[in-house]
Amino acid sequence: MDTQQLIEQSDNIFKVLTQQSTQGISVADIHGNYIFVNPAFCKMVGYSSEELLNLTVFDMKAPNQDHSSFEQSKNSKEKHAIKVMLQRKDGSIFPAEVIGKKITFENKECVLGTVQDISERVETERALLESDTRYQLAMKVANDGVWDWHIKTNLVEYDERYYTMAGYKKDAFPYTLEEWKKRVHPDDITHAMNAMDLYMQGKARQYDIEFRFLCQDNSYMWIRSRGKVIQKDEHNNAVRFIGTHSDISVQKKHEEKILYQAHFDSLTYLPNRFLSLDRLKHACIEANRNKELVALLFLDLDDFKKVNDTLGHETGDRLLQEAANRLRGVVRSVDTVGRLGGDEFIIILGGLKSVDEAHPIIDNLLNQFREMFVIHKRELLLTASVGVAIYPNDARDSSELLRNADSAMYDAKNCGRNTFSYYTAQMNQCAQRRLAIEEQIHGALNRNEFSVFYQVKTNLSNGKIMGAEALLRWNNPALGNVPPDEFIAIAEQTGNIIQLGKFVLEQSLKQTALWHKEYQQDFQIAVNLSPRQFRDPQLVQFIDDTLKANNVHASNLELEITEGVLLSGYNYVESMLNSITQMGVKMAMDDFGTGYSSLSYLRTYPFDVIKIDRSFINEIATAEKDRALINAIISMSHALNLKVVAEGIETEEQCQYLRKVNCDLGQGYLFSKPISAQAMTKLLDSTFQINK
Repeated sequence: MDTQQLIEQSDNIFKVLTQQSTQGISVADIHGNYIFVNPAFCKMVGYSSEELLNLTVFDMKAPNQDHSSFEQSKNSKEKHAIKVMLQRKDGSIFPAEVIGKKITFENKECVLGTVQDISERVETERALLESDTRYQLAMKVANDGVWDWHIKTNLVEYDERYYTMAGYKKDAFPYTLEEWKKRVHPDDITHAMNAMDLYMQGKARQYDIEFRFLCQDNSYMWIRSRGKVIQKDEHNNAVRFIGTHSDISVQKKHEEKILYQAHFDSLTYLPNRFLSLDRLKHACIEANRNKELVALLFLDLDDFKKVNDTLGHETGDRLLQEAANRLRGVVRSVDTVGRLGGDEFIIILGGLKSVDEAHPIIDNLLNQFREMFVIHKRELLLTASVGVAIYPNDARDSSELLRNADSAMYDAKNCGRNTFSYYTAQMNQCAQRRLAIEEQIHGALNRNEFSVFYQVKTNLSNGKIMGAEALLRWNNPALGNVPPDEFIAIAEQTGNIIQLGKFVLEQSLKQTALWHKEYQQDFQIAVNLSPRQFRDPQLVQFIDDTLKANNVHASNLELEITEGVLLSGYNYVESMLNSITQMGVKMAMDDFGTGYSSLSYLRTYPFDVIKIDRSFINEIATAEKDRALINAIISMSHALNLKVVAEGIETEEQCQYLRKVNCDLGQGYLFSKPISAQAMTKLLDSTFQINK
């Protein structure tokens, strides 16, 4: 092949390479004028080859770009790569990498430039940089430490935060898994390693655990560790495991606080109802397994409400705290003392071989409450009533055991308080009866199940009927006739007594108005008021409105209250009593002589009538002390200008004695049992002359 042919072949190869190259290729003279451009470069900058051959390399650069790079390229035979911003024909700017080199082209010194659009690479680098920046910022915000475990070498790399979050200096301990394991709490290491193994074996979907980690000061912090396998070998075995450690100590403290509050009483720090009953359940299960007994002591503080009402809730709270401390002191370390709420506590005595093992603890408990409590330098006597039920003797499960111990506690209350009672089947019947009454009493008034009966009050000196006491009676389809001593206390506790009291007052005054119209105008009606009714701020106004609505003079109404009203300690009781008597209504103290300080009440409150309790009348014929007490009550009452009513007169002998000692009025079966309004009308009709 001759020289000419070689030249032509070389030219052809050059044209093919330049024409088909995906990179931009240009040749410029030493002044920067383009003398050759390939199609790829034309396409890259948006100019035709003819347009570019009339432009310079400087025309392609974006504004504010210097020309030093071209000067370097034309003076160097080595490839000179630079990054430069170029401007297309449409004005858009893009980053490019230009490799320049001085060459000889057509016997002239020129600069060969290879141009590559690096927009995608720059964007990728920028995205990676932003991602890395976000990651670094996230780690700083999250305050997490990063670990990187190379599994085959057991090398674990840690970042600086991994060390400092636990109080260590950077690189304070070697980068090995064994060193990490040494710092995991001994109680947590098995869990941590098992979780890690399960995840790497593919048996767990994620690695996300919590454990305690040893700090520089030898304390432990709570860590949440999360990680992911990012590399596996050809056998699908984990090779690289990366994750983070987060300090969750504060979160754990909050969780522990919430958990404590959910299970322990905030006042006494005893297990609360939820935890106590859970422990009771487990104690019964354990007793079943070991063929042992569980004694459940249900304790209620006697008359604790009076403390809150008279001395305030702060004193009441201190008293509960002191009571809790005394209870802790009488039990064994394995026993549970819990507060169910209010002034109710339980003691769980587990692992007993016989019932007798509980006796010393019960005796010690009661003795603890026979000693004075000193609160704010004030001595207070607070006793307790305790009900005892034994598992499995008295119950099939923990719930039934609790109910039965509760029933036994009420029996202890009925036995005079400051004592204990063991559960019996009869108590369970009483508890079921009480529950049935509570269920049926709701809505009974609307179902017209209640009625008012009347028991006459007789002038003992002449035998004349002077009035009657209105008595509430209840006949329920399911329970039959329910005695007042059963349902009144329940109505008091449930609050139904408010409406029932209004019902009795309305019915009795309405009936009294009819008797006034038909018979004597001085006929008096006596109505009982319960302690709960005195909490009703509308009571005084209701009495006044009902008197006016029935056109009954206030002096014909006598309201009977027991010492319980006065013992409630409410400041407004005296004010309400004064408001009632100012209307002209008479006030009577019922069950006189059975309370604690009745004499002081006669001096303090505006009473008109004293009612001697039937317990003094029962033995009046044979008991000298009862007669002496009755004589003293009547003499004292008359000296205070109070009338006296004797309750429960059943024999002529009792009546004669009371008449002899100048008792004013009497009630009892000797004169009449409680009777309906219709029967009462017939009795009055046969006794008094009809005024027509």
